[in-house]
Amino acid sequence: MTLSSGNVEQRHGGGQDGPPEDGSGRVTGSPAPSACCTTHADPRPAPPRPLVVAPDAPREDAAAPAEPTAAELTAALLRAQRRFADRTDPAALAEEVVDEVQRAGYSGVLLLAPVARSRHHELDVLAARGCTAPPPSPSTTVAELTRSAPSAVVDLVPADPTAPRLAVWGEPGPAGAPLELLAAAAGTAWCAARATRQAQLATAELAGARQLIAGAVRLAGLGSWSWDPATDRVTLDDRLRDLLGVAPTDPDPDLATWRERVHPDDRGPFTGVDDPAARTGSPVPYPFRVRTADGTERTLLGTSVPLRPGRPGVVQGLVLDLAPGDRSTGELVRLAQSDSLTGLANRSVLDVRLEEALRTATATSAVALVLLDLDRFKLVNDTLGHQIGDALLRQIAGRLQQAAPAGSTLARLGGDEFVLMVPGVDRAESATAMAHNIVRRLRVPVLLPGLPEPFVCTSSAGVAVGHECSGDELFRNADMALYRAKDAGRDRVAAFDSAMREDAEARREAEHKVRRALRTDGLRVVWQPIVDLRDERLVAAEALVRLEDPVEGLLEPKSFVDTAEDTGLIVDVDTWVLGEVLRQLREWRSAGEGLQVSFNVSGKTLEHPAFAHRLAHSVESTGASGSSLLAEVTERTLIDLSTSTRASLGELRSVGARVGLDDFGTGYSSLSYLDRFPLSFLKIDMSFVRPLGTSERAAAVVRALIGLAHAHGMVVTAEGVETREQATLLREMGCDRAQGWLFGRPVEAGRLITAR
Repeated sequence: MTLSSGNVEQRHGGGQDGPPEDGSGRVTGSPAPSACCTTHADPRPAPPRPLVVAPDAPREDAAAPAEPTAAELTAALLRAQRRFADRTDPAALAEEVVDEVQRAGYSGVLLLAPVARSRHHELDVLAARGCTAPPPSPSTTVAELTRSAPSAVVDLVPADPTAPRLAVWGEPGPAGAPLELLAAAAGTAWCAARATRQAQLATAELAGARQLIAGAVRLAGLGSWSWDPATDRVTLDDRLRDLLGVAPTDPDPDLATWRERVHPDDRGPFTGVDDPAARTGSPVPYPFRVRTADGTERTLLGTSVPLRPGRPGVVQGLVLDLAPGDRSTGELVRLAQSDSLTGLANRSVLDVRLEEALRTATATSAVALVLLDLDRFKLVNDTLGHQIGDALLRQIAGRLQQAAPAGSTLARLGGDEFVLMVPGVDRAESATAMAHNIVRRLRVPVLLPGLPEPFVCTSSAGVAVGHECSGDELFRNADMALYRAKDAGRDRVAAFDSAMREDAEARREAEHKVRRALRTDGLRVVWQPIVDLRDERLVAAEALVRLEDPVEGLLEPKSFVDTAEDTGLIVDVDTWVLGEVLRQLREWRSAGEGLQVSFNVSGKTLEHPAFAHRLAHSVESTGASGSSLLAEVTERTLIDLSTSTRASLGELRSVGARVGLDDFGTGYSSLSYLDRFPLSFLKIDMSFVRPLGTSERAAAVVRALIGLAHAHGMVVTAEGVETREQATLLREMGCDRAQGWLFGRPVEAGRLITAR
């Protein structure tokens, strides 16, 4: 008979007698280091036996054993299955398995279990019977087991590498059940025993955890309750029953009965299924007054949370008795409900009150939300320090409290963000007027400790009014209005309207288009000629990015670049454009064209820590000439000139690129910005060029800008030149270069060269 272990076939050893046993099947003497013990040990070591050998040739002088009948095999297997099933303890089952396998006729049996994460492939010996090599010990290794040449090795559960395996020596008896069937029966019993053991351990751990939690609740003096919507019962634990004077034998109240005990003014947050925690999943601490059995009133601090957030189900909570006159419990209430720096309400309290206000709101009594943010507060912390910043926030909180109407809730969300929630608003214009008053009050100079002069800090506010919406929706609307106020220049108020929602949807759609274009190679570059005004010879070209939309076609930058800036995708866009610029520059060089290439670089791209490295590597790998690169930055980039931005600009110059200022005059034009970084060129915005020939004032401004740039050693390029008169005037003023429709519209690279 040949058995298989994995993909290796192993031959049974000879059926020799084992050492004497004690009647239980256990070995009573030390086995010899061979595959099977004999009564006369040979002092010479036996050579190792291979795992795969040819079957023994039949012996002519030995009578062939009688084949067992099917009834005998079935009886043996059923007996083994019954004995295995009676052993639920893994240790007892291991002993039963080796007993039954030895009863099948094998002279030696080992039940082995792999040691978890063992680097040496160790095996624990769970049970042993008969004569084995290596001798029974607490553990062995796979290598040692292989050298001992067992007749067969069978896994109890083939698909489970952590399950035990059987190793046997010798031949099975004539009436013994096949080893594979015994192993399968043992494997089934082993899985059942392991599952039982794991369930017992899990039950013990759960009971221990419950004991610890119950002990902690008792030590903290907390009571607990739970509300089950299926039964509508509010279950009270012993501590809460004691606090309320409810006898242990009294039945648990239903929700309506329980709410009758709660003070009418405090029933809002404590309504079970309507509890804000039942929807948000976040614990919301709240104090509430409750009537005890003898008619007295107690104040409890409660918090509740659903067991399944977002789904109707059991809500559980804890309560702390706020004993009258106990200053520590009063402090707990304050900390649970207020912001530690300003003393205003925190977000949890605001959420609860906002949901309550919206439940009773109507078209003529709506809820207003004013979201307020201090302008450039980060600059205060960075330049004056966090202590001054904290003092400013406390002063702002005091002014907001003076401006907040009665019945409103004023909260600090964190950082420099505040929110005012006002119920009962009849008109949206009233909320907007109130926000204007707040912004005006905050604009008044404030005295701060450590500063010699009064400090002025402006603010921006977004207003949203609603009655048939959720708190989250009202917050989103107010946030969109705040974004509009800041985008319009700060120190102002913006009220939410439907156009803002459309703008937000447009920004989301634009973001989707940019992401799709980056993923599907949907960006394109077109080239606008730049000429030398002395002879109108083509000397450079500006790379302008376009987005090819599968539905709308080729889109201009105005439809997606601002969104790319806001979302940070501009870094990927700029990196892609730079790659196209270098590729095209190398192609032109190969064709003998000596054009310079101008391209825009966002401030966020320059801030990116990997940009400078990518730039240097790209220039080197493409073999392009760095001196042909003209990098255009905005005045905003120079205003916010950080260390990383300065390093990226320095890297541009180090590879030979020239750095210049784009759209000069449209931002925060100042001589000091021009001195912050050595610039090579300046581009005058088209808004100054278009009035040339019709406005003497415009001509004077352009003439001054050209003189200013030349005084700083910069080459001047005029943008948006559309008429011959404009070009002539610019040439007379000494302008060096020009670009605009007069000299060519943006085209593909091939058309740019052929149109020269």
